[in-house]
Amino acid sequence: MKASVQTIFKNEHSASYLARDIAQFNNKGVSIEAKIETVLNQLRETTGVRGLKQIDSQVIEAYVSTLQDRVEANELTKHTVETYISALNRIIEYTNTHLNKDLQTIKQSEFQLSRGSFEYKDRSVSKNTHEAFLSFLSQNNDIKAQALEKSVMLQREFGLRLRESLAIKRETIQQALKTGNLHLTGQDGTKNSRTRDIPVRTEAQKELLNSILDFQKENNLKSLAPVEHLREQYSFAKNVQNTFNKTHDEYYHFHGERHSYAQRRIEEGASKIEVSRELGHNRQEVTKTYANI
Repeated sequence: MKASVQTIFKNEHSASYLARDIAQFNNKGVSIEAKIETVLNQLRETTGVRGLKQIDSQVIEAYVSTLQDRVEANELTKHTVETYISALNRIIEYTNTHLNKDLQTIKQSEFQLSRGSFEYKDRSVSKNTHEAFLSFLSQNNDIKAQALEKSVMLQREFGLRLRESLAIKRETIQQALKTGNLHLTGQDGTKNSRTRDIPVRTEAQKELLNSILDFQKENNLKSLAPVEHLREQYSFAKNVQNTFNKTHDEYYHFHGERHSYAQRRIEEGASKIEVSRELGHNRQEVTKTYANI
């Protein structure tokens, strides 16, 4: 490898330079360069990698998994994901050439990255799969696994997104126990920093919140991310998910916990409007994909 070859994307500035080099290497123009830069920044934020040397098949799978989750949540269109995958493949080709790697490019059809209509399809995580994943986490005494175990239960009991369950602040938990209302803000990692409120309705929810608060206090944590940067815990979560899915018959995905929450709330008699607000959906139509309304 020549010393002049750029391989680092530790910040937005270096990602911009690397994206330019990758686009030129592939004889592509400014349009794909912008998409490559976006994917490099997403790779850093969602998996924690900061250079091409760190990219391997596991990192690629973790990143693609985040795209799948966002498609299922109707946050990305099929066209947008296709452009991201195309940019990712250009990054992979550049990496293989300059770092002598043998990474496989991604086929769109392999991951079924498509956005359907607003029709219900059961994507919820079953109780058995949920418990199997928690059992898998409990086998690891690392604090990151312990924190992830708490966040998974938080996702299921309150319908939180993965990022929200990791970023949730200790003060937010304390207030929820006092008021009976889980009030989330941008400080808790909500999408587009929007606020939302989720009622604390059951004793099981209260017990979980108390358990999380005790865990945060015992480990001197401000959130459920026991690492310096949230993206490190997010990347850890995705890698654990991928490992579980490779070694177990069950298929686990974090976003399925939100689907389970939505379906349970509808079965309890909550209205579509209530569930939509609790999940933080701008459009009630999106909620139709989560629960059989």
